[in-house]
Amino acid sequence: MKRKIILLMLLFSAAMFAQNITGEEDKKVEDPLRSVSTSDTKSVQAYYENLFSSKKDRKGLELIPSFDIPKEELLEKIRESAPLAGPIDPASFITGPGDIFDISIWGNLPISYTSIVTPEGSLIIPTIGVIDIKNKTLEEVKATVSEAGKKVYAKNEISTTLLAARVFSVTVGGVVVNPGTFFASAVQRVDQVIYMANLQTDLTINNISSVQSEERQLNQRSDVVKYFRNEELLEKNLEMSLRNIVLIRENDTNTVDLVRYYATGDTKYNPLLRDGDRIYVPNKSLEANFIEISGEVRLEGKYEYSENDYISSVFSICQGPTSAADLENVQIYRTDFSTGEFSKTVIDLGAVMKGTAEDFRLKPGDRIVIRKKYPLEGALDVIVRGEVKYPGLYPIVKDKTGIRQIIEEAGGFTPYASLSEGKVLRMSEPLDAAETNPDFVRLENMRLSTLNERQRYYFNYESAIKRDYVAVNFTELFENGNESYNMTLKDGDVILIPPKQNTIYVYGQVAYDGFYNFAEGRDIGYYINLAGGYSDFADEGEVKIIKAGTKNWIDPDDTVLEPGDAIWIPREMDTVDKNFQYYFDWFADAVGVVAGVATVIYVFISSNK
Repeated sequence: MKRKIILLMLLFSAAMFAQNITGEEDKKVEDPLRSVSTSDTKSVQAYYENLFSSKKDRKGLELIPSFDIPKEELLEKIRESAPLAGPIDPASFITGPGDIFDISIWGNLPISYTSIVTPEGSLIIPTIGVIDIKNKTLEEVKATVSEAGKKVYAKNEISTTLLAARVFSVTVGGVVVNPGTFFASAVQRVDQVIYMANLQTDLTINNISSVQSEERQLNQRSDVVKYFRNEELLEKNLEMSLRNIVLIRENDTNTVDLVRYYATGDTKYNPLLRDGDRIYVPNKSLEANFIEISGEVRLEGKYEYSENDYISSVFSICQGPTSAADLENVQIYRTDFSTGEFSKTVIDLGAVMKGTAEDFRLKPGDRIVIRKKYPLEGALDVIVRGEVKYPGLYPIVKDKTGIRQIIEEAGGFTPYASLSEGKVLRMSEPLDAAETNPDFVRLENMRLSTLNERQRYYFNYESAIKRDYVAVNFTELFENGNESYNMTLKDGDVILIPPKQNTIYVYGQVAYDGFYNFAEGRDIGYYINLAGGYSDFADEGEVKIIKAGTKNWIDPDDTVLEPGDAIWIPREMDTVDKNFQYYFDWFADAVGVVAGVATVIYVFISSNK
């Protein structure tokens, strides 16, 4: 026990001695980090106070932030200002001045240091020394610190941890709302600082409002409008380019392609920010600087051209080809803008993607067309609704599947099915979008007709209630076996089998119009009596049966009442309702008949003389 106490006292004395020696040497060097203990939370403040000047602005306020807060609060504020999108990749993260590290030396008496990278790109670690980490990745920094530490602590394990990424300034210019200098973190990417440069502050909103107000006043001035066209007074709207953003870093110039980054998630198109980066967002221009993709792709359109566009890479922008795309025959049309002529190139994109064919570099104005594989039939189907055992969707084969086959697939009709009212509605879309407008179709069909005014009125009436029905008589097909009605179905057809109504509807000149239960073998007199009989103004000679399925108007003597039929009793024309035109037309017709008869008699008498 005594030996352990003596050993601990010796170790403590040695540590104090080493600290005193280090302190003496530090005073001679006068390094700001050596003048305070690394365990002191104010060491971060001391370091930044030596980095920044103490200049004040016109109002006398300090230009630098205060760091007189605990280290934990400082790190938390830095994390809040630059939230992480995920864990940092040590292989790609480049360290720089302002990064905060924790260096821990693990042994019997663990030692931990908090160190900040100096403006020269150095990491100062007490008892180990100054380590140059300029332009090194986090992975390389870990290896370098471990290698340097092993020279002093050969038997100890040394770990280097990034506590907080540095905050620096970058410049954003071009087509953004607020060009200027912005604070950013080394864990942020180019798109994030561009987003900040496009935030509208109260100042920009007020400026925009004032400009719009002045523009309105200018347009309202008659003297200005008199000498200038209105469009010359309107400022051309600028649209920021997302594919040709310029990133200037030291002596290098790179292109940032945010469209491809958002489409693929590849971070090389949206790099992490570095100290002193300058970002320029140009105006988007599609005139002679575009590529167009159409056909079997998920997102057709015209896209801004980028100098790094190849046939293998642009499909990520349009979200890739569809499963029906013919990738072996991708066609590229290249226009010569000086002559207007174009050339055609066919590319086997499948071979390019496999690496067995050379990639094709695109140029501005290229139009890429991906055709559909031929022959390739899509999945065709029809829908059955109503009184069948298994209503729903059923697949068909083009120009082969008939109605009978689909009804059998649906389990046949239920006992409640009304075959006389069954219909097949054709829902296929026309190739010409204008034909979806019934008014256009009606006017087009009537354009070259010789119809008079009355005929045109009736034609308009028929066109208004026109539906695209397939001529099918379900009763003839399924009860009488007439295969002429076994029509071939098309994609999108809807088969409608309504339920039996088991009623007769009576309306018109009766006391109680409405539905009445169907009675087998009964004639119209039975139902009219149930409805209270004919009214005083009923025209009994003009009663019609309206058939449930065909809607034909038939004389009662020419048909048998069936469930769903309707009985119509019209009103007799009253003498008081007959106007002058009615009598004039009647008189004219009578005179015409008399004149015709007289002419025949005259000709007959003359010929017998």
